[in-house]
Amino acid sequence: MESRRITAGMGLLLTALGAWIAFEIADDWPAYLAAVAVGGLGIDAIYSAIRGRRSLISRIGPLP
Repeated sequence: MESRRITAGMGLLLTALGAWIAFEIADDWPAYLAAVAVGGLGIDAIYSAIRGRRSLISRIGPLP
């Protein structure tokens, strides 16, 4: 149960970060692409927390 809350919180953070990138920083298509990618990972994390499954961001694994 606790991991679902953490996943949902991380999803909210990533979704907000994606929206911030899109509305405040983006001025060309690479920035909009980054905003869509970050926001998409956030939305997937929220959806995964609701459904009780692993999100895409958790499947990436430990990065170096």
